[in-house]
Amino acid sequence: MSDIKQVDLTLFGCPMHYIKAREAVQKLALEQSIELLVNTGDAVDEVFNSLSKDGQQCEITSTEGLSTIIHVRRKQ
Repeated sequence: MSDIKQVDLTLFGCPMHYIKAREAVQKLALEQSIELLVNTGDAVDEVFNSLSKDGQQCEITSTEGLSTIIHVRRKQ
């Protein structure tokens, strides 16, 4: 699954990291996945919880230093 696109959201603060994440997910076909690189901390909770509330399947797959990868599968 190396063809999964990764989007770097570490340069964005609230609420732009969620807005950019939502835009990236909306470009996907149903059941397609994307990886979102976000700053570890509040940004992870905000992006993860907001996309989950939007009906997407989210999973934290990696946390290294100051960044976390959230794997998102589009469900809606």
